[in-house]
Amino acid sequence: MNMKRIFFICLVFLATIACVVPGLSTASAPVFAPTVDTGAIETRVAGTVSAAIVQTEQAQPTATATFPATPPPISTTPGPTETPTLVPNTSQSTLIQQSDGSTLFVDDRAGYEATIPAEWLTVRVDGPEYLDAFSLEEAATTNIQQSLLSVQAEDPNTFRLLAIDTQLADIQNDLVTDMRFVLDEQKYISLSSDADLQTIAQGIPASAEVFRFEVTSVEIITSPNGVKFGVIEAKSSFTDPAGTEVPIYQKQVFFNTKSGAQSIIFTTVTDLKQTTLPAFDTMLETISMIEK
Repeated sequence: MNMKRIFFICLVFLATIACVVPGLSTASAPVFAPTVDTGAIETRVAGTVSAAIVQTEQAQPTATATFPATPPPISTTPGPTETPTLVPNTSQSTLIQQSDGSTLFVDDRAGYEATIPAEWLTVRVDGPEYLDAFSLEEAATTNIQQSLLSVQAEDPNTFRLLAIDTQLADIQNDLVTDMRFVLDEQKYISLSSDADLQTIAQGIPASAEVFRFEVTSVEIITSPNGVKFGVIEAKSSFTDPAGTEVPIYQKQVFFNTKSGAQSIIFTTVTDLKQTTLPAFDTMLETISMIEK
């Protein structure tokens, strides 16, 4: 795999986390850190970790936002109980609400589908469900509203989906557990070995001051559906307004699609890892490639 592609993928990863990678051997590839705008990285890190609760005052929905201050009401007309509801959008994907409360995400551009568990709110930034989400009862908390706001400026061709755990018990220290789907079109990660994953990890600069992550593991796994995933796990922490140190756990998964490399980033408070991570791992097992 050429280094230009690895560098591009590394930038996508950097847009998600800023890591320290102790114990990894020195890469023979060029060191990318000097060319990276760490200030921009830190800004996006705050968005990826669901709520920039320790750096700045969180934004609230206001009349100056890019959506109406009072989102349009959601129709109260009940839908069919067995026939799923399809919500297409312009970026070539569809959300299908299932009768069991889960949501089937079909990404026709990338060529795969995944099932998001019930009690997770799923939105695409250019989908009709994004504006509707601000009026939902399960999204009424300030933390979830902030999480929704953090992605409003994302490019829907790259930022494919946001899935938010809306269970109140899973919001801890103002941090919302979520999954973020990012597509790096026309790029490819070799998963015949972990060399590309190690290069991505080693290329992440250690100079970022916000949510400074430390990579804890790099591995390749294969799902029951035969999809090969590259997995990078990392940890970090932040100090909440009460002065308490809050550990964070993050798991980023890469896999190749017909349109490029897809990554899915899961972030939660470490204390909730045992209760929230199974939903993410279960979702990974549902991922399958589609031919259209």
